[in-house]
Amino acid sequence: MTGEALGGQSYVLKRGPRALLFLHGFTSTTQALLPIGELLAAAGYTVSMPLLPGHGTTPEDMAAHSCQDWIDFALQAWDQLAAEYDKPAVIGFSMGGALGIHVAVNRPVPALAALAPALFLKDWRLVFLPVIKWLMPWKQSIGNDIKGKAFQEKSYTRWKMKSLEDLLRVMEVARRDVPALRVPLLGIQSAIDHTIPPACLDYLMEHAGSLVKEKHRLQDSYHVLTLDNEYKKVAEWLIDFFSRQGTRPA
Repeated sequence: MTGEALGGQSYVLKRGPRALLFLHGFTSTTQALLPIGELLAAAGYTVSMPLLPGHGTTPEDMAAHSCQDWIDFALQAWDQLAAEYDKPAVIGFSMGGALGIHVAVNRPVPALAALAPALFLKDWRLVFLPVIKWLMPWKQSIGNDIKGKAFQEKSYTRWKMKSLEDLLRVMEVARRDVPALRVPLLGIQSAIDHTIPPACLDYLMEHAGSLVKEKHRLQDSYHVLTLDNEYKKVAEWLIDFFSRQGTRPA
């Protein structure tokens, strides 16, 4: 969207004493997390879904924020939740998955779930990004990579190339962090993802230092698995995983 606010807000669904920090993706909002967040809350978890800086507003606002803003915000969001709830677990979708990895390495997170984690992109043109961003400062967003018809993702329809650079930096930080992961790890991604290469999930599972690693592939969804045909299955896997990692709701 241009010239008007996309619309987005932070949510905290307060239920039980066990809390989950749920981080959304690049150009998106917490709207993409709500269906699964509500299922997690119904299972007894308190679910915090904070809106990342520059999101839910305008693409110009997003371009005014940096990768460091998003990284710092994710760490602060965990700190704030941990001040009220003992050691929240973390779920991250897409860029939120990359941010979640960083949080799990730098905070005493008991378990991490990475949904379609954004760790790298496969596009040979990215090597020319330092030049392209001056010749073509804005890019149309593909967004809404959803196979099903029940939901539509609320996300920017365009974004500045500078923001893409910031996304790539977040990915770089996350890749450096992956070998230092030691927490129980759940990874979920569709076999057909038009936004983030499915190989990102394989990379995470192969390089993470976690002793407990579980991987699932969806077959009837695209990138935005939190809003797609199998979102209830994703919620079931999350609830089962966290219940076995010492984060069972009361």
